[in-house]
Amino acid sequence: ERIQLEQDTGKTTTHTTTNSNNNKTTTTTTTAHINYNRAGCALIEIVSYPDLRSAHEAAGVVEKIRKVLKHVGSCDGKMEEGSLRCDLNVSIAPVSSNDAMNISSSSSFDNNNDDEQSSDKYNLPPGNGHRVEVKNLNSLRQIIAATEYEAMRQSSLAIQHNHTGRETRTFDPLGGKTICIRAKGDAIDYRFIPEPDLPPLILDETTLLGSKSLEEFLERYMPESAEDATARLVEEYGLGESVAVLIASDPPAIVLFEDAVSVAKAELGQEDNGDDSVDVSALVANFLCNDLYALIKKSAIEEAGDDEDKRATLLNSISVDRSTVDSQRLGLLIAMISNGTLTTSMAKKILTIMYKDDLTSSPRDIATRNGWEVISDMDVLVQLCTDVVHDPKNTKQLEQYKQGGKNTWKIEKFFVGKVMAQSNGNAHPEKMKEALASVLEKVVSDQTSST
Repeated sequence: ERIQLEQDTGKTTTHTTTNSNNNKTTTTTTTAHINYNRAGCALIEIVSYPDLRSAHEAAGVVEKIRKVLKHVGSCDGKMEEGSLRCDLNVSIAPVSSNDAMNISSSSSFDNNNDDEQSSDKYNLPPGNGHRVEVKNLNSLRQIIAATEYEAMRQSSLAIQHNHTGRETRTFDPLGGKTICIRAKGDAIDYRFIPEPDLPPLILDETTLLGSKSLEEFLERYMPESAEDATARLVEEYGLGESVAVLIASDPPAIVLFEDAVSVAKAELGQEDNGDDSVDVSALVANFLCNDLYALIKKSAIEEAGDDEDKRATLLNSISVDRSTVDSQRLGLLIAMISNGTLTTSMAKKILTIMYKDDLTSSPRDIATRNGWEVISDMDVLVQLCTDVVHDPKNTKQLEQYKQGGKNTWKIEKFFVGKVMAQSNGNAHPEKMKEALASVLEKVVSDQTSST
């Protein structure tokens, strides 16, 4: 409905304790603590129309808003830290007038408005249906729990012919219930008055930074939405929708992805619009979404240690911003895979080293230092395969292969493993299999010629 620019006034936390003495007398004490540390901080209040019909729908709307605010950089979205909070207004109504509870024959239902002369007549007690506000919910789980509790509480009151008055409540997450903190009576919730110290805001070309209209200003300066970013990543880079959604949900990941693709393409000498760029894009997206995010998540868990609250906070804010691998090094790594210098398994090892142990060296330097370079020369691969096939330790397998039969594929797989082990995993997989096939074919041919 609208956005209000406000200043935070502080936070009130209410604690209720119940004590019993030896005389079996129960004493309930309610204490309120006021925290002014946030007082004066600027905040945005987004007010929606009363157009939601379930607890999960309300939580879904808040989650959508959280993602949008986080995406455009207005808020980090950390509800548990108070960066984003929800004030919930709940009221009940029959599904339809035909299904109304037959409680009272002369009553009206007021669904989130204060007009007692509403034309919608429902069989509810007079005065019932006033919205109840639940303040400062700081998680989606609390929104769902508070909504469902309030719906049940208000329904129970209606069945008992009791009124639901205007009041403000807070949610007790431990007890799973709402607690009244003040009654509103018949007072209007908000009274807007002009602020004498704030002059009128005139949206002219100077205020709009050279834009001639508000629409032009928004088009020029408004960050790309997650939906638009997803569509662009699918169209321009050929990514699958699920992968594009994951990258688009983290704006720094979009920048890292596109920069890494550019670095890899430049290293490989590809044109910006070349067909080969799709393969590079897929490789970058795969390493980003699977391997790099996994390293970021693991690092967050290690940083949190046994602190469950810190762990939850870190895991809820996983972002490429925390990565120690930049687009330059990631792009060079992908280029080395694409040109056959590295195998995928080598690249994964190098990425881990770049993230945890060596924060400055290029992937090429790390590969050279560890002897991780793919053997792709066919003469070298043929000689390597020949040595493995004719190794006395593998005589049994070689004789079985010469005999042929349905299990020759198992023996071929055995020799593939031996060659990869002999090369310390550096043999180019496809070219090595081609070299091995030629060596085994020669073995069979020599046997046929001798017989």
